[in-house]
Amino acid sequence: MSSMTSGNESLRVDQTFVGQLQRDLEQAFTVLSDRCLYESAKWTAEALIGLDVEDDDASADDVDIMQDATVARTQLEDADASDITIFDRMPASERRKYTLAKACFGCREYDRTVMFLDKCKSPKCMFLRLFAKYISGEKKKEEQSEVILGPLDGDSTPNKELAIIIGELEQYFRSSDLSKHDPFLLYLYGIVLIKHKCEKAAVEPLIRSVKLYPYNWGAWLELLACVSTIDQLPSILAQIPTSHIMTKMFEVVTSQELFQSTDAVFATLSQLEIVFPNFQFLKVQRALLCYHALEYNESEKLFDAVLTVDPHRLDDMDMYSNILYVTEQKAKLAYLAQLASSTDKFRPETCCIIANYYSLKSEHEKAVVYYRRALTLNRNCLGAWTLMGHEYVELKNIRAAIESYRRAIGVNSKDVRAWYGLGQAYEVIEMYYYSFFYYQRAAALKPYDHRMWVALGNCFEKLQRPTEAIKAYKRALSLSEMEVSILQKLSSLHASIGDVASAARYSQLCKEADTQS
Repeated sequence: MSSMTSGNESLRVDQTFVGQLQRDLEQAFTVLSDRCLYESAKWTAEALIGLDVEDDDASADDVDIMQDATVARTQLEDADASDITIFDRMPASERRKYTLAKACFGCREYDRTVMFLDKCKSPKCMFLRLFAKYISGEKKKEEQSEVILGPLDGDSTPNKELAIIIGELEQYFRSSDLSKHDPFLLYLYGIVLIKHKCEKAAVEPLIRSVKLYPYNWGAWLELLACVSTIDQLPSILAQIPTSHIMTKMFEVVTSQELFQSTDAVFATLSQLEIVFPNFQFLKVQRALLCYHALEYNESEKLFDAVLTVDPHRLDDMDMYSNILYVTEQKAKLAYLAQLASSTDKFRPETCCIIANYYSLKSEHEKAVVYYRRALTLNRNCLGAWTLMGHEYVELKNIRAAIESYRRAIGVNSKDVRAWYGLGQAYEVIEMYYYSFFYYQRAAALKPYDHRMWVALGNCFEKLQRPTEAIKAYKRALSLSEMEVSILQKLSSLHASIGDVASAARYSQLCKEADTQS
């Protein structure tokens, strides 16, 4: 897929490649389902539905994708997609146990799954046993954590199985040939290392996992969790085949998560959409890129189109509710809340949508109740932690707001809203040095958002550092359309340091902008 990186070329979809990709995805769905990786299997099935397998409507102006794409499949360093079957081999006696254990896993009987596979030695059995042990540990951890934001909530309640799983996996990797390592055991190793707060150590096994078997979308998402800044992305991409279509998916999602709404990202996304014209996941990524670029109307249209095709889709619909909240579309948000509730009222996304609706109605206590419900269902629901922090600010409960924002950052350190929220919370209680630190982190994550620089400028003012405040406001002005409030700030700040000429100039610009508005 190397030709996807070329910007303005007019190319055509290679149906030979699409046919091969379809077969790979079909096999991936079977492989992932057989290992009880249901979320990754669902993503793969949606990708299959979204493939352009018909060439009736293809025109000469369509983008011709990846002339070397079929060759790119063989560039995976250690194994091709078809080689995954070597890790499926197991004795007949283990196969029977695996069948029962898989059924138990599907019924959420994780401890029984572990018990039935206890003596099995094949990599496939080992993966399901340790994966079930990990999930069982997470489940028990949540049960012990009790109340949201309570004394036993958070990192104080560990997953007691992590150390055991890490020990078993490390022993397995030491005792087997590097080239024969199971990609799913490497994936699981990455998961537990991340849970153990060892993100840097998790990068290497996750990269090896996606090189061995690139169609496990869950492994890419765990790798994404290890990327905290856009500067880390090139070093990761240098270690994996950049021409592979899954790498392109990873690039787009990583850029979206890191607020990189650049022309290059949109170009890569457009080329992926030619191969997957009906893949709703890609449409959502485009909508989120527009959302981060503050293009709310375009993002809303894209989400509307996704809901028209798949009205019961709840994935990412909490982000759609954020757009409706910001644009104050109460009736539309009420409809979305009703639709989500009728689909599944016990999904965290549904609870967040309903909470947003109550927040828009200024019923902040009810909003907090629903954010807490979302977190009871999934303590790693990032949006719920951040937005609950906003609600606590509205309720003047700054201590609870700060703790909510801190928990959001613990879930995802790339959440700019949580960093910005912490800055606002500390500003309310007049702890400006703390506020400055958190605003600075927010600006580093989203440097092209003028709101971050306005907040920094305001913080510098409170700290009586007018020179730095002027620099921050100038940066904000360069990223916005001559906002009157910023021009007024610059005028008064220049006057305060005795720069009368600059103060007069900004005052004149302020009058002109005010007249035009």
